[in-house]
Amino acid sequence: MKVGLVRKILYLLGYLRLDMTLERISTGITSLDALIEGGIPKGFTVLVAGNPGTGKTILTTQFLYEGLLKGESAVYVSFSESKNQFYENFSRFGMKFADFDRDNKFAFLDFASVTKEGIGDALEEVIAVSRSIKAKRIVIDSFSAIILAFDNINEARITLHVVLGKMLRAEGITNMLITEVPIGSVNVGSGMEEFVADGIIQLEHGSTDAIPATVKVVKMRATSINREPHVSLIGDKGMVVYPKQPIRMTYPTTDERIKSGIPGLDERLEGGFLKGGTTILAGASGTGKTTFGFQFAVQAVLEGKPSMFCSLEESPAEIRSLGKSLKFNMKELEKKGLHLISWTPENQSPDAFISELTSHIEAIRPFRIVIDGLSTFEHLYSQEMYLITKRLVNLMGSYEITPIFTILTDQESGLNISSFGVSSIFHNIVLLRYVEADAELKRSMLILKMRASNHDHSILKFVIQNKTGLKISGTMSEYHGIMSGIAQKVYQRYLDKEKKIQQKQSKEREKRKADLDSRLNSRPKKKARLRRRQRKSP
Repeated sequence: MKVGLVRKILYLLGYLRLDMTLERISTGITSLDALIEGGIPKGFTVLVAGNPGTGKTILTTQFLYEGLLKGESAVYVSFSESKNQFYENFSRFGMKFADFDRDNKFAFLDFASVTKEGIGDALEEVIAVSRSIKAKRIVIDSFSAIILAFDNINEARITLHVVLGKMLRAEGITNMLITEVPIGSVNVGSGMEEFVADGIIQLEHGSTDAIPATVKVVKMRATSINREPHVSLIGDKGMVVYPKQPIRMTYPTTDERIKSGIPGLDERLEGGFLKGGTTILAGASGTGKTTFGFQFAVQAVLEGKPSMFCSLEESPAEIRSLGKSLKFNMKELEKKGLHLISWTPENQSPDAFISELTSHIEAIRPFRIVIDGLSTFEHLYSQEMYLITKRLVNLMGSYEITPIFTILTDQESGLNISSFGVSSIFHNIVLLRYVEADAELKRSMLILKMRASNHDHSILKFVIQNKTGLKISGTMSEYHGIMSGIAQKVYQRYLDKEKKIQQKQSKEREKRKADLDSRLNSRPKKKARLRRRQRKSP
């Protein structure tokens, strides 16, 4: 059979399929289904291609097991692994294939030793077994192994796609074909199969332990797909594909204001932060960002509403110690709705963090969230900081949560906080700084930006004390040069006194001048009177 004719037959088969009403079946991984409109169209042939060790076998096995749990029979065709190895490997993920095998709902076909002479018989057996147990799902592992059994690659393609593919479609069976992709190769398959397969799911190795692998849907006919790579890993129950928080701009707004939890601040913000507004606290280490965020989270609990404090740098025990140092009753606060969680960005990906955070939000339904230490992502994901932040902000907006994020910045002269390029995402920006003044290290706060608010533009000074926590203690109007980090006092009293002295001296000079002018003007009159007296004398 000519290759050109094979292509034409495959095209016609694909064309006829598109006219059918598509019933979708789950891959067994919910977040992967979300990338392909809820699942694979029934009867499709999907190529699962990837580097060695990226999870191809476990992905396809979950696909089969999902069908078994739903009452669909399944067949696994292996050209590389024995039945006992297969059952043993996947029993640790809780997949009891042996139980379904005993019930005649699952069949494992071991063709590890098949030769090119026996490949035809092997494929006939696949069809026969599939019919006998009325299979609805099949995995062939792997297409790469089948090709090795043929002298001519075109014969392998024809056998698999025309003979096997046609028969499986006629039986209404959805199948997955595994193919190996050498590391560094840019080709998904060996040639024709990547063009004629109904769908292609590609797996690749990640760059770090936090991102062990990625999954990408390259193609799925008659389906609107999400082509963005998604982080995947192998967990206790199999493969996990982390969803990406969608980025939108349509969230509800309100004029309602909420208290900041910082004594002396709300009156400078027209009553507090706008509900639902996003705030970033930027500052150097030790300027009070964590304390500010903690008091913000506690304020919600004091008002009878749950809140969450999520630290990317400290453990819950360390946060409790902070609360105790501020004289808060931590047991009581946690009992009433303060939830403390921590996360280590170096261990798992940002998508994993957002996914777990979403789970916490679903369970707790907090009114406020503090993400403390957003800048920790910068060490590993400097090029992705904007998108990570944008996704987190959108997550908060989708649940109508009022969040505060803290970010570590270097203290520089002036107002530069754009080192991570994320400041434009937030409604409110609050800058915390150290200031050297009067031979002491003081703390200052500047509200750089506050959405829809006529906020105080003064440079505020604040203190952190054991009993009151962070508290605004006034403004720094008596100083200048604050943004340079070294403030100098403005001696206004002395300047006023000097001005009064100058004014007094000026008046005295004017008086002396007037007296002198008066004396000078009176001299001619005196001389005239003297001459008159002299003439009258005998």
